[in-house]
Amino acid sequence: MAEIQLAIEGKDAIAATEALLAIPGISGNYAVSADAPKREGVTATVATIVGIVGGAIAIAEQIR
Repeated sequence: MAEIQLAIEGKDAIAATEALLAIPGISGNYAVSADAPKREGVTATVATIVGIVGGAIAIAEQIR
C-alpha cells in the first residue's frame, strides 16, 4: 500500500489528526506544518497514513 498524505487545518487540527490516527486499523504519524500560513488560532498538520488494516470501508464505518 502506498503512503497517503493529508493536511488538516483549523484550530483543532492537532486533536482531529490524533483522533484520526487513533482509529483502530490506521497506522501513521503527523507533524505540525511549518509551511502553512501563520494565522491566529489556526494550525495545520500533515498526516502520513502508512497502513490501513481491515479495509477503508470498515474504517469509514467507525468514523460515522
